[in-house]
Amino acid sequence: MPTCFWNIQLGDSIAPSELCHQIEQECHPELLTICKDIAEYFSRQDHLGFLDPIAEMVQLVFFKMEDEMKHLLLKEKNLIFPGIKSKQRLFVLSPAAWKYIEHTQRVIAALIEKIRHLLNHFQTKPTCSREWQHCVQQFFQLEKKIHQWIFVEQNILYPSSLQSFSIN
Repeated sequence: MPTCFWNIQLGDSIAPSELCHQIEQECHPELLTICKDIAEYFSRQDHLGFLDPIAEMVQLVFFKMEDEMKHLLLKEKNLIFPGIKSKQRLFVLSPAAWKYIEHTQRVIAALIEKIRHLLNHFQTKPTCSREWQHCVQQFFQLEKKIHQWIFVEQNILYPSSLQSFSIN
C-alpha cells in the first residue's frame, strides 16, 4: 500500500475509505496551502498596486479556479467521502453526481491550463522579483498536484463507487 497520497498509482490495492482518508489528510490540505500562498502574494501586490496586466489576468483566473476547487473539496469532505467511508464498497455514486464531479474537475484543469498559458509555461524572466518567481513556482506545483488529485479520483476512487446502469 502506498504511504503517501501523491505516490498512488493505477493498480495499487487501496480501500476506497483509506483513499478518502489520504485525500482528506494529505491532498486537500496541500492544495489549499499552495492556493493560500498564491493568494497572499496577490493580496500583497494588490495592496502595493504592482500587478501588471498579465498578472492581473492570472489573478482573476486563479481565483475562479480556487473557488471551483474549494467547492468541490468541501463537497467531497462533507458529502461524498463520508458516504464512501461509512458504506465501504456498498456506497454507490449516482451517474449525475459523477458527471458533476467530472465536469468540475475538467473546469479546474482548464483554468489551470489557462494560467499555464498566461504564464508562458511557468517561465519567468531573470529580471522578475523573487516573490513573483516563487509565485510562478507555486503555480507549477499547484498544476502538478491538481492533475495528480484528479487522476487518482477519476481513475481509482470514483470508478469503484459508480452505480452501473443498463441502458436499453
